[in-house]
Amino acid sequence: MLNSNKMKKVMTIFGAMFIASVILTSCSNYGKEKNFNGVQLFYTSNITETEANSMGNYLIESEFADGEEKTVQLNKSGNTYEFRMVVKKGIEQDSEYTELGKLMAAEISSEVFNGGQVDVHFCDENLKTLKVLPMSTY
Repeated sequence: MLNSNKMKKVMTIFGAMFIASVILTSCSNYGKEKNFNGVQLFYTSNITETEANSMGNYLIESEFADGEEKTVQLNKSGNTYEFRMVVKKGIEQDSEYTELGKLMAAEISSEVFNGGQVDVHFCDENLKTLKVLPMSTY
């Protein structure tokens, strides 16, 4: 896995990809909502509260949750966890960010979900998937 300093750097880079102040209302079907140091984390009925808390704590530890407002969603489809995040338009077409997204998926798999399959989804401001990034095997 990536060392903690390198992963923090990756997570900080991802922080720059977010649309500032994207706040979705919990009255939609995004799931239940929790907040972790500025990160609005929605989680669907396929995710337990314990899994959501583990994800949120990881986001804080990795410094992804740095006080800046960001919106993410955690879902599970079959055996695959989906870490869905709102990104700036066009990021999904940048090969450097897509490679970092795959590394991020692998790190989340290792640190949060005991090696389970994780895909990162780059999403628009309505949490509609723009691009799916399956985890790297680095």
